[in-house]
Amino acid sequence: MDITKPIDNLFSAKDLVVVITGGGSGIGLAFASALAKGNASKVFLLGRRLPVLEEAANSIDPNIVQAVQCDVTDPSSISAAVSQIEKQTSYVDVLINNAGIEGPDHKQIKAANTIAELQAEMLKEWDLWTPTWQTNTAAVIAVTGAFLHLLDAGNKRRGWVENKREVQQRVDGYTGDLSDTRTSQIITVTSISSFNREITASLAYTASKAGATVLGKSLANLLAPFGIRSNIIAPGRFPSAMTAGAETVYPVNKVPAGVPGQFEDMAGVVLYLVSRAGAYVNGNVQVCDGGRLSVMPAMY
Repeated sequence: MDITKPIDNLFSAKDLVVVITGGGSGIGLAFASALAKGNASKVFLLGRRLPVLEEAANSIDPNIVQAVQCDVTDPSSISAAVSQIEKQTSYVDVLINNAGIEGPDHKQIKAANTIAELQAEMLKEWDLWTPTWQTNTAAVIAVTGAFLHLLDAGNKRRGWVENKREVQQRVDGYTGDLSDTRTSQIITVTSISSFNREITASLAYTASKAGATVLGKSLANLLAPFGIRSNIIAPGRFPSAMTAGAETVYPVNKVPAGVPGQFEDMAGVVLYLVSRAGAYVNGNVQVCDGGRLSVMPAMY
């Protein structure tokens, strides 16, 4: 290794084009702010509520951050979003699958004292299971599939060969920066609920996020011959609309850090993954939970 190389811009998002689903609030908004501050070229925020997205974009930098209305459970809506983005760019470097909903409320399930009470808790709000799976799990594939050609174009602009290959290599005559070995990337935001046996939100949420985590790993395997990476971020408790009203101080046997994660914590993770510092990362799960899994029973 050449240890004399400069590292001044190692964690920079400079010139990247990024798409974020569920980007109007919470973790998605934190990503957008971090990437804009890291000198990304364009950040497209996708979500159902256009006014919320526009307010989010204006709160950061409307010259960089753009609002695009999109329902990630509707293939026609996703296609329309892709078409709108293609009017502004011919490629995408990073796609962040961040959209998510909590689903049916099972927070009180551990308070059940009888089988009847347990049955009632497990079976309530059954109609909310399907939209939870559609948003948290199936949308990972629907959105990723719709953006694959733009991610491939992101690789092409960096000189990487197109389509399936046996060796990751650049085309003959490429005159760009050979020291930048990044390839296009998909980042799927799941949750430590993917690994946690304890029910903290809902059974549907836990199952759907575990499914999304597995899909993120599967995409790394599936897309490796095409030069597109796939990584997963599994956050613990962070401020968001979903966690509004939750505790803000924790005992160390619940969250060793003692508090929810903050903007800097999530900004650091996403900048690591999209920058040169994360170029060699593929198929990984980046847990950011203040140590919560270290003191709670994990699934695997």
